[in-house]
Amino acid sequence: MKAIYNIKLSDIAFLWLFATEFTFYLLILQTGIVEYHHSDMSQIWMVPVGGVLGIIASIFVHKEREWLIPLLLLTQLLLSFHYATANAIELFLLGLISGLTAPMLIARIDKFSIATIALALSYAYGTYYFDVLAQDRTQIALFLSLVAFIASLFAQMQNLKKSTLNPTIYSVGSIFLWLLLDAGLFETLSRDSVMHLWGDGAFIWNIIIFHIIGLVVAYKGMSWRHNNSLLLALFVLSYSLYSLGWQWGLSIVYPFVISYYNVIILKELTRLPYAFLAVMALSLWGASGLGLLVALGGNFAVAWIVLVLLAIIELAKMNNIPLYQTAENLFSTYTTLFSRRS
Repeated sequence: MKAIYNIKLSDIAFLWLFATEFTFYLLILQTGIVEYHHSDMSQIWMVPVGGVLGIIASIFVHKEREWLIPLLLLTQLLLSFHYATANAIELFLLGLISGLTAPMLIARIDKFSIATIALALSYAYGTYYFDVLAQDRTQIALFLSLVAFIASLFAQMQNLKKSTLNPTIYSVGSIFLWLLLDAGLFETLSRDSVMHLWGDGAFIWNIIIFHIIGLVVAYKGMSWRHNNSLLLALFVLSYSLYSLGWQWGLSIVYPFVISYYNVIILKELTRLPYAFLAVMALSLWGASGLGLLVALGGNFAVAWIVLVLLAIIELAKMNNIPLYQTAENLFSTYTTLFSRRS
C-alpha cells in the first residue's frame, strides 16, 4: 500500500470521482430507476440502450475525455433533479453518460490502491443508504453528481495508462459469467421478501464490514493464480446459502464475494488496451442485463448451469485440455488482428 503515501491532488480528485460515479450507478441506475419503475423493461429499456451506445461511442471519443467527462457529469447533475420521473430521452441520456464515462474512468486508473479505496467508500455509502426509497433518492443523485463533477475538474483525466495486453478467452468468459451470477443473485435478493439483505437494517454493518474485508483480501492477493478457483467456490457457497435460506451467513459471504471478484475484474480490465476494455465493458452490460432477466423470470436453475460451466472451464484450463488450447489460440489470433486494426 506504499502508493497511498505518494498521492497528489489529482489522485484524491480521481478517488472521489470514481467512488461517486460507481455509487451513482449502484444507487441510481442499477437499483433506483429499476425500483421506481417496478422492473418494467418497457419503461426502462432506454437506459441499457444508452449505456451500450455510450460504450461504443467512447472508443472514438475517449481521447477528448479531459473536457468531455466534466461536460457529461454536468449533464448528469442536471438530469438528477428529477431522475426517478425521467422520460425516455432522459433515461437514454443517463445510460449514455454512464456508458461513456465508465470505460474512461477505468482506463484512468494508474494507482490501484486508489481505486480499491474508492470501491470501499462506494460500497459503504451505497449499503448504508440502500434502504432509501427510489423516489426519495433525488438528493443522493444530486450529491453524487455534484461531487463527481467537481472532482472531474481536478482528476487530470488526460492521464491514460498504456497497455498492450490482449484478453484471453478464459478471462473474458470467466468475467462475463461471474457478473451474470452476481447480477442474478443480487436482483433475486432485491425481490425476495424473506431473503433480502440490502435495505435490511439488521445486516447493514455485516455487509459493509465484509465488503471492506473482501476488498482488502483481494487487493493483497490479486496476483494469486488460484483466484478463479476461489471465486468459483465462493459463488457456489453464496448460491448454496441462498438455497438453504441462511440469511445471516449470506450477509457475510456474498458481500465478500462481490468485493473480491470486482477487484479481480477491475485489475484485469486495467491491463487491456482501450478498445478491448470498451468491448469488455459492453459484454458486462450484457451480463448484467441477463442477470436481471434471470431474476425477473425466476429461472434460478440457470445460475447453477452457469456454475457448472465455470467449473468445466476451470478444469479444462487446469488440465490443459487440447480443445481448450485450440480455442485460446484461435481467440488470441483474433484479438491480435483486432488490436492491429484498432
